[in-house]
Amino acid sequence: MADEKQIQEAIASMVKDRNQREALSQIIVEYVQPNHLTGDFVGNLLTTRALKPGDSLVKKVRKGIRVRTLVPGSIHLAGEITQSERINFVLDGADVKVTYNEWEMESGEIGTLQEIKSEMAAKLRDFYYNKIFSALGSIWSLSNTPDNYVSVGGVITNTALEAAINRINQTTTGAKAIVGLRSVVTPISKFAAFWGDGTTTGISETKIDEVLNTGKIGRYYGVPIVAIDQVYDSPDTYKPLYPSDFILVVGEGVGEFITYGDVKSKQWSDMNPTPPQWMIEIYQQFGMIIDNAQGIYMLDDVTV
Repeated sequence: MADEKQIQEAIASMVKDRNQREALSQIIVEYVQPNHLTGDFVGNLLTTRALKPGDSLVKKVRKGIRVRTLVPGSIHLAGEITQSERINFVLDGADVKVTYNEWEMESGEIGTLQEIKSEMAAKLRDFYYNKIFSALGSIWSLSNTPDNYVSVGGVITNTALEAAINRINQTTTGAKAIVGLRSVVTPISKFAAFWGDGTTTGISETKIDEVLNTGKIGRYYGVPIVAIDQVYDSPDTYKPLYPSDFILVVGEGVGEFITYGDVKSKQWSDMNPTPPQWMIEIYQQFGMIIDNAQGIYMLDDVTV
């Protein structure tokens, strides 16, 4: 196995040769492919698909399949298969662009290269997460639905949360996730029923093992809890990226998130400054549809 010095020398050789920098940019682009980055988190909330250019951007529903009671000797009716175009995706774009001093690049410092890839991946992931979480949290308010909204006005309670889950179980095929910032969903672990296994009043050892081994909060009332870790835009401003004053209960099949085409990239050197600055930019189209808003419940004004 090559040691760190050999790796640094190989990267230095690559970045010194301008013709090989395209290969370096492709390594970075492959690393930050958001089709993989969003899979776990987004899949807990919405259906996800990675579309290619030319794929249909219209969501369709097929109708006409029906089961009838069999009557021996009779000719049964057939239901005509039809398709209804419900709604089309409106595409938006995500763009990440970074620059790097060529003198520092030519040193072949592996740690710095890894930092570039990691930072670009993290920023793109956070962008998609925030888009989806904020969009789902902006649908319901006290003025437009008393059925799918409640103002908690404090720390989350088991009464409010169970009412939300019951509502979503009625409007969808089942509640899929309880979603919120880790700071506001963690108090769920103080509910008495959280630690039980549903059959006894005691503490479930399985639940304790899950928390200790994975650090995840687990489930409540049969629904997985998705805890989002807060991300800050900059260490200087300490501005939080995700809203932290609400919890969502999301049901099955409320909407869909797509990426449209692979991540595209361009890379070049700006020769005006001395030393030159190497640039790499990645961008991709994406879209989102929420077509069953009744499957989302808003627990607003939640505090720590």
